Amino acid sequence: MAEDNWKDTLYIWDGIVTVGKPELGETQDGPVPLQWEGFWVPVTGVPDAADAEAPKRHAFKKDIDAECNFMVMGTAARLEETDTSGEKEGEKEEGAGADDLLYVAKFTGGEGWEMQEGTQKSRYHDSTHDVWIKSLKWSGNQRDQRESLVVAKGQNEFGPFVSVGWIRPGCRWTVARRYLSEEDARAVWTFRKFYQTIVDESISVAKGSEEKILRVPPWQTSVMHVNYQGPADGLPVEKVAAGRGKRRKTSTE
Repeated sequence: MAEDNWKDTLYIWDGIVTVGKPELGETQDGPVPLQWEGFWVPVTGVPDAADAEAPKRHAFKKDIDAECNFMVMGTAARLEETDTSGEKEGEKEEGAGADDLLYVAKFTGGEGWEMQEGTQKSRYHDSTHDVWIKSLKWSGNQRDQRESLVVAKGQNEFGPFVSVGWIRPGCRWTVARRYLSEEDARAVWTFRKFYQTIVDESISVAKGSEEKILRVPPWQTSVMHVNYQGPADGLPVEKVAAGRGKRRKTSTE
């Protein structure tokens, strides 16, 4: 990366996902073609991910104002029918619960992503870029907003990374990427552990209605900080967030 403090930077990707149909002969749960295209912006100086807001987009413009674009392609399939990133058999039913039917999308094809290097732009590809998601399209489900959550892990020549974001109306995915050092424990976590940690920190359950409400933007959680140390002093996530003095938005805003 060009800047010295690149680990303190969140790289926010914002663009439209086009969801195709399974190929002829495949079942509805078979591989589904995907294309994600848009622009990305760096948010610098945010070792604390709670300080990074979502980029603004003009109401009459398709894309955010940014210098560098991306276009990645891949396929998505039901998680139980694909590689589970090295998890042991007993781990598959832990954490998120048996009601979680997840897709895993793998974005390693397409044109890749641009990066400004001086006066020139270079294009890069991720060697791995796996996304766990409950719904490939915007569902509008306000009772279970886990359907809007996007969680990813991957690797490229700059190192391992983790990403968190959400689906917005129009099948717009807005996702923040954090690069990690090779020694960072999150780099070797199973995907299930990372996904469940994000769910625990970004989803709250409303009393009475039991609605699952997503914090927006969902990357404003401690697990996306540069120096993640686990829940602060053993406090529940809601109290940690409240202590920052920030209003907790929801995916409906």
